[in-house]
Formats: sequence, C-alpha cells, structure tokens
Amino acid sequence: MKVLMVTSPIVSLREPFKGGTESFVVSLANGMADAGHQVDVLCKDADEDNKFNTLHLQESAFRMTDAITSETEGQKLYQAAQFGLFNADDYDVIHFHSYYHAMFEFAYFHQRRNIVTLHSPLSERLALTHKLNSMRSDDRYVAVSQRLADEWCSTISTPIDVVHNGIDLSRLPPAAPNKQSDLVWVGRLCKEKNPVAAIRAAKQLNISLILYGPISDETHFNNDIAPLLDANIKYGGHLPQQVLYERISEARALFITSLWKEPFGLVTLESLAMGTPVIGTTQAIPSELRVPPLTQTIDLDDVESLLSAYREAANISASQCQKAAQKFDISNTVKAYERIYEQAKI
Repeated sequence: MKVLMVTSPIVSLREPFKGGTESFVVSLANGMADAGHQVDVLCKDADEDNKFNTLHLQESAFRMTDAITSETEGQKLYQAAQFGLFNADDYDVIHFHSYYHAMFEFAYFHQRRNIVTLHSPLSERLALTHKLNSMRSDDRYVAVSQRLADEWCSTISTPIDVVHNGIDLSRLPPAAPNKQSDLVWVGRLCKEKNPVAAIRAAKQLNISLILYGPISDETHFNNDIAPLLDANIKYGGHLPQQVLYERISEARALFITSLWKEPFGLVTLESLAMGTPVIGTTQAIPSELRVPPLTQTIDLDDVESLLSAYREAANISASQCQKAAQKFDISNTVKAYERIYEQAKI
C-alpha cells in the first residue's frame, strides 16, 4: 500500500525527539516500510537515514500576520491550507498523528476516509476538533491505550480501536552489564511531567537522580528545577535516542512522576526493553504496562513506598524486563495497523 502519515507542518522528526509521539511515528513509518509499503510522512523534517520519504509544506513568501494572528500561527495555517489542496488520491491510506486542529479542518476537502490515532489526553481545542471531525466524516479512530480510548469515547461519535505503541527492539543497543546510577527520570521538563516531585523524593531518600529530556518550560526549569540540582541530582541533557537508551540501561530504575495521565508512556516500554525496571505514579503508567514488580506504581507522598519499590527493583534481572517488552515490538503494531488499513479501504 501507499501510505501517507500526517503530523504537522512544524513537527520535526529529527533526533533528539521532542517526545514519545515523534519517536513512535518514526518507528511506525520505518516499520511499515520494512513490511513492504511505500510510506510518506508529512512533517517539518526528519533524519536522512529513515526508510520513508518526507513531505514538507512550504511557508508563504508573504507576511501572514494580522491584528489577531501571529506570523508563526499565520504561516502554520497557510501550510495547513496547502494540505487541503493536496492531491490525496495518490494514497491508499492517510494516517493522522497530528495535534494541530487545522490539519483536520482542511483534510475535510479530500472527502475520503482517514485513520486518526489519538496520542493526547482530552483538551478543549482537540475535543472540539475531533467531535466535529467524527460527526462529519467516517474517519477510523484509534487510541494508543485503553484509558485514552475511555477518555475520548464520549467526545467521538464513532467506536475507538486500541492499538498499543511499539518500539523497534532490533535497534536497541545491548543492555548495560552493570548498573552505574540509581534513578533516571526521562521526559519533557515541564510542570505536567512533575520532575520536581522526582527530585524531592530522591533527596529525601538520598538516592542519586539524573534527569534527561528537553527543557520545554524554561521558566519552570530555571525557577523550580535548577536550584535543586547538586552533586547527587543532575540534569543530563536532551540526548539522541541510542545514547538515551544506554543511560536508561545503566540505571537501577526509571522514575516517572507525571501529573497528567500518560496516553501510553513510551519511555516505560523503552526502559523495560533496556532491562531497567520502572517506578512511577498511576498517571504515568497505563494499565497495559503495569507488570509488577517490573513496573511498580507508588504514591509520591509515601516515601517508604518509593524506597521499598527501589529496593525491589534492585533484585530484578534485565532479562525479566526485556521479556515483558517483547510483545510491544513495532512489528506487532505494524500488523495491527495493516488490518485497520485494509478495513478502511473497503
């Protein structure tokens, strides 16, 4: 099949990835290409070593700002309008992984059935976008976890399938033979991901912690996170995927502390695949990835529960974690989407 995956005109699929959705789209597109499909991905840019082609929507040569629209928003809207004029008939399947409402509004001009994967919790703007889209189209909706499907089901007027995200296990580096650090925390450094709670818990237990990820909220980082850093609590930067995998593999446990309900929590899966157990909040780990004692949910206000989970993690072998990750190989995700693609073509 000829497949077009749609993100957004401003989404970069270059490493280091901004988040789990970008990482997953790259894995899925490459997995589809490996399965024999011709895959194009609409995005801002991507690394050159991928097996898919990229499509880029050009910005206008003219200023796109006015009294109520910034230049950035105006250009993005102009690019989305180009997508509305795009010849979609060349593709057997168009598969959306987009957070940008205008992509769906202009896709309506194509008058065809699409696949839409929901990667994000409900928000006011996205709820309005998908409520309207599901009412006026026959698009097929997919959520990356059951709890995300449950969250969206009252908004979307059609049934929502569930297809779990996956990772390419064949691309992972070998697991570290020895654990060289205590806890690692991985994610966007912002209030929703709650890194401050991880730091405070680690300090209370006198356990070392290294934070990895993009600084998406500089004010929060400078005011709330940086003052807490010391010899035992460090920021390790925003790393390329392979290097990040190695750092996770070297830790005794991954610690995740999200305040919002993670739609899937790809980093939990990546950690297990690298042989490292996971400790986190119930918001951070969806039910599909709760495999105690390999993944343990705790109450952040209960320091003793964290200490107990950390001690238990030290007794878990890398092979146990890796075995649990096997069923989430990207090849299984590809097969699930292939079935949906075939059904959508009928």
